[in-house]
Amino acid sequence: MELRDFHRAILEFLGTGDDRTWIIDPRVWCDGGLDGFRADFENCDADFLASSVRGYHEEPRWTWWKSLEAPEGCDPLETAVAALLPLVRLSRAAAQAILHGIDEGWCGHPEALLPTLVRRAGLSIEDIGGSGSFTPPARKGRWYDHRTWHWRGPVQHVPGKLHFPVPLQTAPLAPGRFPKHAPILGNDACKMLYVSPVGASAAELLPEVIKTFRRAGADCWLLQYDDAEFDLTTKVKVIRDQGFKWQLALRHLHPDVVADYDFLFFWDDDLEVNHFDPLRFAAIMEANRLEMAQPAIRSRYGLSHAITRHRPCPPPWRDPDGVTVHRVVGRLTNFVEIMAPVFTRRAWREFYSYLEPENQSGWGYDYIPIGRKGIVDAIPVVHTRPVQSNSSQSQGEIRRFLNNQGLFRHAHAEHGFLFEHHSPPSSFSESA
Repeated sequence: MELRDFHRAILEFLGTGDDRTWIIDPRVWCDGGLDGFRADFENCDADFLASSVRGYHEEPRWTWWKSLEAPEGCDPLETAVAALLPLVRLSRAAAQAILHGIDEGWCGHPEALLPTLVRRAGLSIEDIGGSGSFTPPARKGRWYDHRTWHWRGPVQHVPGKLHFPVPLQTAPLAPGRFPKHAPILGNDACKMLYVSPVGASAAELLPEVIKTFRRAGADCWLLQYDDAEFDLTTKVKVIRDQGFKWQLALRHLHPDVVADYDFLFFWDDDLEVNHFDPLRFAAIMEANRLEMAQPAIRSRYGLSHAITRHRPCPPPWRDPDGVTVHRVVGRLTNFVEIMAPVFTRRAWREFYSYLEPENQSGWGYDYIPIGRKGIVDAIPVVHTRPVQSNSSQSQGEIRRFLNNQGLFRHAHAEHGFLFEHHSPPSSFSESA
């Protein structure tokens, strides 16, 4: 950003009623977005927050010191401070000090000029992380280091850190990576069905799950195998029947019965869905031409399959023009666990044909070969109970099912990234 960009952003900020503002280059990237980063500074009173903050005597050979020009009688290097400015937070006092200094005749490279004017006004300056002298001890190494933060670009993806500038990858993706028709953008564009076998133990989680899917325009069916009463404020279809998950599916989810739906979410009843977006999930499946997918899993109890564990997504992928951005949202895999599968209409018809009445647990169904599969890390869910024990009996069921179907038990593999199209923000300024 040039000085005029900062000048414009500062004027916009002073025209609001906010006490502070963040000025952020759209190329700054962090796992899970910047909300968590900004929240970390809600109780920080510094007037000026930036990165790579250092004084003149710490790096006297830096080339841009010589760009500083001061009004007559002022030594521009006496209190000079420099900082990398792709991400800056200003207080109202700091913004006014910068404008006042420019009006007095100060000029120079923004990385030297802005922090110097703030310091000359006697205001506080802190580094957001790193290891320099302006970094508070509790924040040393917190948000960036030499691997992720540099004007030349990051050299490594480090989960949980800020990265600038991104992406590491700049290349055109093959047109075949995405469907030719427009992706799903609204509730009217697709029909979704959420189905779950439920019992009394689902009472705590179920209202929020139903609300999440109904808000996205999905229909909801409950395959209830006991006599529990659920306090649901929205309309759902309840089918009462006894049996295990996949036996209930055989009896009540014949492909002809659910043929009107584009996507079928057939999930266990112990999944927490805070911040899950079914419509966005369906759009990701369509954009990557997935027949079967699942959200990544978070759990305090461990996982049955390590490949399903939630992972931070790497930096986004940009076309060479720098305008088209493809956000990395997950992994193209050869495996989807039957705990939280999502099927297209075609995939469910094929998957259903493999179901066996005698297979109570569904062991082995994870290995049914159905089209393109993926695990979406961008919108994970939480598994709230311990996993079903992986015993000698379950291993026997897997072998029996695979042998019956002439299938092999393959190793889990990741074949590439899942992408989501995203356009970069048009404004540099975000008010806090």
